Amino acid sequence: MNSIDGLLSRRAALGVALTALPPKPELPGTGVAIVTGSDARPGVETMFGLRPGDAHVIRNAGGCVNDDTLHSLRLSQTVGGTSEILLVHHEDCAALGDPADDLRACLIRLRDNQELPHTDVVRGFVYTRGGALREIRPERAEN
Repeated sequence: MNSIDGLLSRRAALGVALTALPPKPELPGTGVAIVTGSDARPGVETMFGLRPGDAHVIRNAGGCVNDDTLHSLRLSQTVGGTSEILLVHHEDCAALGDPADDLRACLIRLRDNQELPHTDVVRGFVYTRGGALREIRPERAEN
């Protein structure tokens, strides 16, 4: 049996009712969109105690804010009703040299973006090897 067949067997054991879609789309309960990497180790759903429907989770290599991420965030905000953005990078990331430096650049790119309706609440954290969250703030001169 391959891994996909194994996942399908697990799903069958859980029962279809556990993953049924609501009849109409619902807005995320927290109003938060989380941008994180594609690494399976830091499970943001578990990390923040999320249930299905609590937040939009956008994943890509390194959790980087690129054009695709911005497009997903625009949809999350304009169609999905989110208004806050949480970025989560992690130590030992194979896609990034320095997760904290990349996170600072991502935070600035989001806060300065003119196409996103909501950039007032944008925060970023590095998930450490020990399991802690360390908040990263952009370093830029205020005018």
